Order: sequence, then structure tokens, then C-alpha cells
Amino acid sequence: MDKPIIIFIIIVLIVSIILLILLRYTHPTIQGVSSMKTSTTTTTSKTMKSTITRSTSTTTTTTTIKTGNITLIIVVDNNPDPKGILRSAWGLSILVNTSQGLILFDTGPDPNILKHNLLKLGIRPQDIKAVVISHSHGDHTGGLPFILKNHPNIPVYIPAGSSKYLEEYVLKYGGVPITVNETTMIMNGIYVLGELYGPPWEQSLVVRSDKGYILLVGCSHPGIVRITEHLINDLGKPPYLIIGGFHIAGAPLTECKEVVEELINLGVEKIAPIHCSGDTIRELLEKKYPDHYLPAHTGSIIKI
Repeated sequence: MDKPIIIFIIIVLIVSIILLILLRYTHPTIQGVSSMKTSTTTTTSKTMKSTITRSTSTTTTTTTIKTGNITLIIVVDNNPDPKGILRSAWGLSILVNTSQGLILFDTGPDPNILKHNLLKLGIRPQDIKAVVISHSHGDHTGGLPFILKNHPNIPVYIPAGSSKYLEEYVLKYGGVPITVNETTMIMNGIYVLGELYGPPWEQSLVVRSDKGYILLVGCSHPGIVRITEHLINDLGKPPYLIIGGFHIAGAPLTECKEVVEELINLGVEKIAPIHCSGDTIRELLEKKYPDHYLPAHTGSIIKI
């Protein structure tokens, strides 16, 4: 055999061996990248689905009625955080995230509890644009010093009928008290629902969402049905959601049933009794009116 042919055959064999080696060690890498991409896509899809329905991956439980423009966070409530990350106490504080900014509705009973929970949620007092106080009782006003000391001159909306002490309390810690005696729009789509007498004088917060009005109540001393009727009279239609204290802890089942049916008859679609509402109405809603019940507790995040 001629020498040039032998050399050519040797070269072909060497090139073939090199190609086999390259294919052996590069093919698994290509498959690995492909598999990783598929795995990542699947994981992301599952994560998005979890967020849309109910997510417990952070400190709280998230309930999404609809991916809309309002988020409610139960910062303080006596119904505890199932994960035990946020502290519970007898009282109420709800943070409302709107396109106009953050609004804090009531402040719970203690500045240290409010501080702990807000910081766990990643919220600084300076991030809050306004505070609305439902009424003068300490389980709704006790956390104010933490906000006011760290965010001086923040507006604090209080019922006009409150004792002079509440106004002085706000001033003492550096806030700007603004008294309200009738339904007033304080920001675009955000209203303080004018005070009603319980006793004491009590006002509520109303926020317009994509689903309709959201009514936040402190303790409903004037009566939750009466407050709802007041909203309909002043703003023209019933709230989509009512959340807060209903002041019927210890009430008999018959009374709770009457309250629920009156609210539904008025056009309320979702009911979230917390704080002083008691377990009876919550259990009743869960068993007999599940389509209208929205369970909530310290740490709940509700997106509407």
C-alpha cells in the first residue's frame, strides 16, 4: 500500500476517535441543560399557581379573591398566626395597601407588638401614609406611639365625638389629629365612614376595590348591620367585603345567624369576622354560608 494512503487512513482514524470523544462528553451536558430548563419552567408554574390560590411560603396565609388593586394585611388580631411568626393580642390592626399608599386602620393594644409584626412584614412606620382610628378604646389605639414617634406629623383620622383625650394622645406622640364627623373621602377611592354612636362614637374605613367597596370595622359598637346600612346610604351600594370586629363574641347562635342573613340580604358578598366577633359566627359562616365566609387571623394577607 502506498505511503500517502496509509497516512490518510491514520488521519481519518484519529479524527474519528476525537469526534467520538467529543460526542461522548458534550452530549450529556446538552441533555442536562435541557432537563434543567424544563424543571425550572415546571417549578415556576407551580409557584405562580400557589400564589394565585393560597400561599403559605412566607410568614402568612394569602387569600386571593381576585388579583386586583387592594391588599389587606391583618397585622394584629386575637386570632393567632398559625405559623407563630407574628404576635397576636386582644385588639385589631389592619394594613391596607392601595394605589394611594399604605393606610393603617387601628393599631392594636401595644406598640411593641405592632412594631414586631410590622417589621416582620417588612413595613416601616415611615412607609405608612395615614392612620385611621375606629374608636378610642385602648385595644385599637395602644400601638399608636410606635407609629407617631417614628413618623411625626402623620395624619391620624379620629371620630369627632371621641373624648379630648384621644386628640391629646395623638398630639403627645407627634401625630396630626384630624377629626371626622361625616363620611369623608381622604384619598381617591378611600373614605372614612362618618361616626355612629355605640357607645362610644365609632367610625369605619371604606376602600374602593375592583370588586366593590371594602368595609373595615373596628368593634362595630353601633352594630355591624347599622354600619353597613350607613355605608349604603352614604356611598350608594353595599360593600363587597366586611372585615373586622363585629362585637358579638358570646352572642347566641340565633343572633349570629340573624346578623349574617341581614348582611347577605343587604348585598354583602364576603364576610370576615375577626377580633371581637367570637367563634360562633365564624363557625356558622364556615358551615352554613361557606360562599360568603372569608377566614382571617393575625398574619392573613387578602388580595382583592
